Amino acid sequence: MFHELRVYDLVPGRAPDYLEIFRTEGVPHVTRHLPMAGYWLTDTGALNRIYHLWIYASLEERAEARVGLGGDRDWTQGFVPKGFPLIVKQENMLMRCEKSSPLLDGVVAERRTQHAAQGPDMPMFGDRLLSLTFGAGASGEGLIGRWRVLSGSAPGAVVSLYGHDAGSDPFASAEGAERHELLRPLSLSPLR
Repeated sequence: MFHELRVYDLVPGRAPDYLEIFRTEGVPHVTRHLPMAGYWLTDTGALNRIYHLWIYASLEERAEARVGLGGDRDWTQGFVPKGFPLIVKQENMLMRCEKSSPLLDGVVAERRTQHAAQGPDMPMFGDRLLSLTFGAGASGEGLIGRWRVLSGSAPGAVVSLYGHDAGSDPFASAEGAERHELLRPLSLSPLR
């Protein structure tokens, strides 16, 4: 298996607009084809940036999923014309998981779940912060997963995701990291 971390930089100030369209219209269409593991907005670091994580059994499964999504009219004619004009830059990283947690293991087991659209009255974000670190030195409690980048942006880099419950120190995971960003998970994100 490998995991794909996608990074979208959005038009400054328009991240909430993109996320609203995604969660109320786009998520059932994309998850009909792609196995979503996480969807997050940065709170520190590069602002107006979203990270999303997808889990594939193989490159062949990824190719088939992308073809399916590209042929889905609900996605290409519904979400894409509304959401994609808000994206300024896209990049991705194909990664191999080096360390997991029970939370991540559960998400991997349920990776093919199609997610329902949320109503506009539902909360956009989950209850806790996460942090994403780049660099082998990152440590701290609450590790959700650790990956090594195989291809794309930053090959060879170590990427770690942490969850921070109320009262915990979300900055402890920054020690030794090359980059540390606090994330707000969407309430529909499997990893939150």
